[in-house]
Amino acid sequence: MKNLKFHCFYNSINLLHIFPQKKYYRFQFSMADEEKKFESVVFKPIGYASTWFKFKNATPRQPSVSALTRGSIKISTEVFSQPQHSLKNLAEFSHVWIIFLFHKNGRPFTKTMVAPPRLGGARVGLFSTRSPHRPNPIGLTLAKLEKVEGDTIHLCGLDLLDGTPIIDIKPYITSYDYPQDMKETDSAESHLDSAESHLDSTGSHLDSSSVPPTMISNPEWITLGGSEKTLNVAFTQDALSQIRQFSPEAEDPAYRLSFLKSPEEAQKAIEDILREDPRSIYRKMKGQDLLYFCVVDCMHVTTWFDEVIKKCEVLRVMPYSARQAMIEANKKQQWDNNLAKIEDKMKVM
Repeated sequence: MKNLKFHCFYNSINLLHIFPQKKYYRFQFSMADEEKKFESVVFKPIGYASTWFKFKNATPRQPSVSALTRGSIKISTEVFSQPQHSLKNLAEFSHVWIIFLFHKNGRPFTKTMVAPPRLGGARVGLFSTRSPHRPNPIGLTLAKLEKVEGDTIHLCGLDLLDGTPIIDIKPYITSYDYPQDMKETDSAESHLDSAESHLDSTGSHLDSSSVPPTMISNPEWITLGGSEKTLNVAFTQDALSQIRQFSPEAEDPAYRLSFLKSPEEAQKAIEDILREDPRSIYRKMKGQDLLYFCVVDCMHVTTWFDEVIKKCEVLRVMPYSARQAMIEANKKQQWDNNLAKIEDKMKVM
């Protein structure tokens, strides 16, 4: 089990480096000369996310991108001797907050100004964004709880890479998590007392009439472009035929879906992910004419994007395992070709 260990030094909080050492992640910070003492806080992951997102490519930036992005979290026995007890009663809630670690950042520093993908290169302050590159690389996401089985929770609407270390899980409670007007704090407390009577069978949905009204505001650039930023997603007839070969009951393991429940869900998941244009700013500017590849469940998806008509077309869908075999075969062929060239030069000499 990996321990999440923070070496925090006060005053100047500048991230120097992030690196795995032995079986924990270490975060080391600088401190002012006059400060001689420091504190260490250890967070041990309670488990790790299991999702189909093996790579950053096409991993949703937000959980709302698709409700079909399923996954699970298994509570570790290194945290609890009987982890199933920690999940008792959680199934009564419909949604949960997940606190996790951005363990694949790959960057030893953070910037004060960042460029969110939807702004096309414009920069804003780091803390006004949800960039994963933060002084303390901790993330928060909201997921729908499908079921609890023993020591494992099954979720949908996930935006986590496979293997993401999970720091904590908390239930979403409408009467607490819904923003309330601070001027109406007293009346809000009285509403909270009666909130339970308005919860549905999941224990989560609260009648809006019981929640004090409040003004929620966001800057215009958060929704800049709105639906204009989304793309039209089309499928070639070949791609549609290929998708229909995938199912949870497929005889060939290469075509057997692990997270999605039908070919129709597979097509919808692909469409949801591509509609939001998962490409990076760099890829949009420097690689417009290149094919784009992503993995959805056990499917390797080949697409192309047309910037002019805001369209993404799915060209081919094949088993990810078959694609990996092709890549390995190509590497071997290239190696053999290079080796043959070297041998020919040696013969000439």
